[in-house]
Amino acid sequence: MTELHTLEHVHTQLKAIAMINFINTRKDFQGQSVVTPWDRLKRFMFDSYPVIKTPIKLTDEGALLELASKHKDTHDMVWVVFDEIEVNPNFVWQYKPSDIGKNFIHTFPRVVKRTSRPVSWGDVQLVPTNGVSHGPLQNKLVSSYHVAEFDIFMISFHEAEADENFQKLRERFKDAQHVKNIEGIGNAHKRVGELAKTEMVYIVDADADITGHFSFDYIPPMSNRKNTTFVWSARNPINDLEYGYGGVKLFPKEQLLSLGHSLPDYTTGVAFYQPIADISNITRFNKDPYRTWRSAFRECVKLASSVNPNQKQEETDARLETWTTVDNGGRFGRYCLKGANEGKAYGIEHKDDNEALSKINDFDWLREQFVASMKKR
Repeated sequence: MTELHTLEHVHTQLKAIAMINFINTRKDFQGQSVVTPWDRLKRFMFDSYPVIKTPIKLTDEGALLELASKHKDTHDMVWVVFDEIEVNPNFVWQYKPSDIGKNFIHTFPRVVKRTSRPVSWGDVQLVPTNGVSHGPLQNKLVSSYHVAEFDIFMISFHEAEADENFQKLRERFKDAQHVKNIEGIGNAHKRVGELAKTEMVYIVDADADITGHFSFDYIPPMSNRKNTTFVWSARNPINDLEYGYGGVKLFPKEQLLSLGHSLPDYTTGVAFYQPIADISNITRFNKDPYRTWRSAFRECVKLASSVNPNQKQEETDARLETWTTVDNGGRFGRYCLKGANEGKAYGIEHKDDNEALSKINDFDWLREQFVASMKKR
């Protein structure tokens, strides 16, 4: 808040207090105090119900009503607050339900701050004291914020559309960051780990066209935050496959810092890998002949060599078949098919040679292979 706005706010508050004091001094013509509409407004604005803090989160309706009934002689409702949460500092404690609303237990949401998506209800509840309730009523006033929000990074390496795509990402998610033009995929991932401030990190490819419904607000189980990589599905614009290739990834920060850079695949080559079927983006890798060939080649090397220890062979074979045979008319489709088939052959030939497989992360080597491939046609 700026200094000007602060002064205006204070001035407004002083005028309100002065008005209230003036109203409080008003008497009727017989010298008796008068209860005016202003008095009612003052009580509505500044009075609030008592707050009861509990060491456990109460969800049982009977227990809530019994606890609240202790205040029935002084108030018609009370706040019941789970003591371990940090209440939203802007929470409206002066909230008053309608007369009908006073017959319900009002429950308020804990939300993801980035998107305001509710993740749970009942950290804060407003409970009638008369021992009667028609049930719970979910209220939209935000009671608290969920703390598990993870940094978002885009990784790019001289892609022409990278800056434009990053700006689109920043328009929706103001805290997104960009790691760009670092030699070596492993080095780029490590740099993200060095910059990240959260225990897990979202990584977005430069060619990812994020869907409107994807919100970077997934909440993984606490037990998986140190050792599991979560991968969302992406749609392939040439063959319509939908799986983890090119999708948004959620990495443990420590994994980014400690993974060996000789791995052919930094996502699936880990002990715990969790695919998520929801589509995060369209992976628009088909921007030019080389990038289209390179993307198809790299992915089909991985599929054909079975670098993913968690993969299901039947599923992998079906994907490989689609990559090497299907072109739905997308831009540079023939380069996709050529790269896919050559990648499949390379992956089969070097299936157990980790050093050879790791070359797919060397973009200089990949360009040499592309040039050689184009000379064959």
